[in-house]
Amino acid sequence: MPALPAALLALLLHAHLCRPAPLNGSKWSYIGPDGEKVWPKKYPFCGGVFQSPIDFHNDILHYDSTLLPVELEGYNVSSDVKFLLTNNGHSVKMNLSSAMRIRNFSFQYSAAQLHLHWGNRNKQEGSEHTISGRHFAAELHIVHYNSDRYLDLKSAVDKPSGLAVLAILVEEGDFNPSFEKIFSHFQHVKYKDQEAIVPGFNVRDLLPERLDDYYRYEGSLTTPPCYPSVLWTVFRKPVEVSVEQLLALETTLYCTESNDPAPLEMVDNFRRVQEFDERMVSVSFRQDPAPGEGGPGFVLFVVLASVLGIVFVTMVAFWLIRRKSLQRAKEEKGVIYKPAVTMEEEEEISKA
Repeated sequence: MPALPAALLALLLHAHLCRPAPLNGSKWSYIGPDGEKVWPKKYPFCGGVFQSPIDFHNDILHYDSTLLPVELEGYNVSSDVKFLLTNNGHSVKMNLSSAMRIRNFSFQYSAAQLHLHWGNRNKQEGSEHTISGRHFAAELHIVHYNSDRYLDLKSAVDKPSGLAVLAILVEEGDFNPSFEKIFSHFQHVKYKDQEAIVPGFNVRDLLPERLDDYYRYEGSLTTPPCYPSVLWTVFRKPVEVSVEQLLALETTLYCTESNDPAPLEMVDNFRRVQEFDERMVSVSFRQDPAPGEGGPGFVLFVVLASVLGIVFVTMVAFWLIRRKSLQRAKEEKGVIYKPAVTMEEEEEISKA
């Protein structure tokens, strides 16, 4: 795929939702007068090409055998290292160490921050990317910048090949102790601009077990200014968090400051799926057959059925030909041949 102009992933942290608040309002939101529908008027890239998120469906997927398992370095962070967790009014984000890197991309990408997108307690469909139209409960983004070319996230955000994001889909399931290392601090960052310190931990544990099973495409930031500078890696298999953990994510945080007279819950902070133009998504796995299509077993069945069909037709044709041949032989055996002229008539003819 061609390289895209890079994007402002620092703003990717400024992830989403909230109505404009009476105090400390956002310059953009997901609904209301500054909602997603009017983003392109203020931020032209939001109405441009290569926008994210997208829906992954079989028509746009292309298997790429050159895609390798994602290799991470420095993700097991000592508890002596402290991460800063912040409520930025759009999402909850956590700054990461630049010693955390992705190793086997075209460039080296160093971590800058992670943040989340989610729905609400009544409709837990808060993932940004979807698979065959299906939303997941939430989505985690781990944002990296191109450290081969740029000094930091700020300088890389609007540059070609500037950013790489690892996206992890989240669904309801078992309790997740790794996510709890972040979620347990939500009470300290309930309101906009509040901060908390999170001791370092193995951030690798936030990702799915398999790092060789993913979608890869070039897209954009999912928040204004929507720069098309992101190399997306979206893991196919979701991770699980418990019902209680998901509820904490959906009900604890606010878009507004603590002194705002009209507090707004931070919910539904995800962008709708974007048009995907004529691009293709590379995948590291052999895609599953769509409904009505078949996998290897189905193909084998079709081949065997075809062979058996040919054999059956051949046998029927042979039987019909044989039957017709026997019938003709039987008819010929029962015929009595009579001469056209009798012997007496022949003698008279010869005397004449």
